[in-house]
Amino acid sequence: MVVRSSTWNYNSIGLWSGDEVVLIDPGLAPAELSMTAARAMGAGRMNAPRRIAHLVLTHAHHDHVRGAHAFPGARVWMPTIAARKPDAARARILAAGDRLSERLAGSPAPLSWPTVDEEFDETARVTFGDGATLELWFLPGHSNCTSVVWVPASRTLLSADYLVSPGVPFCRHEALLFEQALERLLALTDSLPIERVVPAHGDLLVGTEAVRAAIELDLTTFRAMRAAAERRLAAGAAVDAQSAEAVAALVAAASEARGFEAGLLAAQDEDNAARILREVAASGSAA
Repeated sequence: MVVRSSTWNYNSIGLWSGDEVVLIDPGLAPAELSMTAARAMGAGRMNAPRRIAHLVLTHAHHDHVRGAHAFPGARVWMPTIAARKPDAARARILAAGDRLSERLAGSPAPLSWPTVDEEFDETARVTFGDGATLELWFLPGHSNCTSVVWVPASRTLLSADYLVSPGVPFCRHEALLFEQALERLLALTDSLPIERVVPAHGDLLVGTEAVRAAIELDLTTFRAMRAAAERRLAAGAAVDAQSAEAVAALVAAASEARGFEAGLLAAQDEDNAARILREVAASGSAA
């Protein structure tokens, strides 16, 4: 089950086996959370409602944790680094969530940090219902605390905030780590029968070739930007993230390499360019 929000094309995801449900990043507005619960808890055996047994929060950004309060009694899973965010980081994340609450009709405020029952460092397995399983994999890059979910029974990867807009990666941490995460995802397409990707925002990717193409498109973007930044460094040109000319040069290189401009996502393209410029400048300074 995928319930699409009217905000940011956010996807609330539900899976069930027998009489138990797992929700992944359960939602934003109260009405959407209620819809998610109603659909997920539809009649199971003997027409009794299914039970929401587990919540998986893929990372600690406010749009991914805000729905946890709506499902008391569910067992909450989260990467250790996300569950144990320092107080200052929690306050910053929740403050951003409160700003979103002002836009969502009927949203309670203030938000609260979820109570996590099951933390994991690298991998974890969730078993539910009639023996169905999910594999949780820590995969930092979008943030320092992001994870993804593999659903073996349906050959589906729940990719969190990876592949939300193929060709314009949505990085909120270190670009190099994001690239490494993409490389790991690409390797997984060789070792696993991934037939479908459901990102936390945006459209589903269906078919192995579509999945590989999306990953490779994101890698093309980052590699083109990094190569452009390294050429500038070698030539003695500015690699300052505050330089509009340097950012524009990286964006142009990415647009040429992937075959299109970012359009409405231009600000994200520029943010990616700035992150890569900072990394290349730092590596040049270290050298």
